[in-house]
Amino acid sequence: MKNILILGASGTVGSAVFKQLACDRKFKTVGTYFSNIQKNTSSFLRFSLEFPNDIHSILRQVRPDIVISSLCGDYDKQIILHEKIAKYLMANGGKLLYLSTANVFDGSCEQPHYEADVRNSNSDYGQFKIRCEDLLRNQMGSRAILLRIPFVWGRSSPRLEEVKAGCESGRLAVYTDFFSNHVSDVQIAQTIQWIINEDKEGVFHIGTSDVINYSYFIEQLIAALGMEQPEFVCQKIPEIMAVLSDRKEIPVRLKWNSRQLIQYLSASDRQQPSLG
Repeated sequence: MKNILILGASGTVGSAVFKQLACDRKFKTVGTYFSNIQKNTSSFLRFSLEFPNDIHSILRQVRPDIVISSLCGDYDKQIILHEKIAKYLMANGGKLLYLSTANVFDGSCEQPHYEADVRNSNSDYGQFKIRCEDLLRNQMGSRAILLRIPFVWGRSSPRLEEVKAGCESGRLAVYTDFFSNHVSDVQIAQTIQWIINEDKEGVFHIGTSDVINYSYFIEQLIAALGMEQPEFVCQKIPEIMAVLSDRKEIPVRLKWNSRQLIQYLSASDRQQPSLG
């Protein structure tokens, strides 16, 4: 049985990953949370990025074989934290799966990007993620697995709630002339489970296999939700920001397209998208 520690297990991605891995009997899964609402249990431990040294006691308690990092927060404190985790895992034989972003390419938005493409970012966020990617690969080599993701959606995600709120208010900000791909929390979670079970290494781009106009995607999503389309407040960004994968070994069941993502977001909790 592998011990798995998920940092940020109360967020959109982290909670989906926790749910997916907790159902796998090969894993003993523990997650961290920040909210004061939740209480410590055997499966959830409170952790604040404001006190990065606290990670030492969590690592000693969980003794993880694998750490999955889906944290957000202060960039410098995240760097300090990941340095500590990398040092622990290198001393104890573990791996780290790091959730990165399509923004590592936001300085070159003429075309979609694949795993081996040169990173180039103009944003503070993208530059931070590059910095963290480099830190982990330099310290851990192949034991650091990088997962780059585009726009993240879940059935209770802030992005979907923003769309619903815009429909209710009658106004919603959207990008025009902007092409991207998207990803669901479930697709990320299922891909992470596959990576761990198959002992994969390297860089993975996780997202829908098609690149789609952003405003068109939102229109289709609103229609599938059965809501009335609001007035679009257009923000013109004539760019492409998408991360596609050219890894041939990824199973078909993990390759979603935009239609399947919309189906998942608009379905009830008991329904699943028809993949394949």
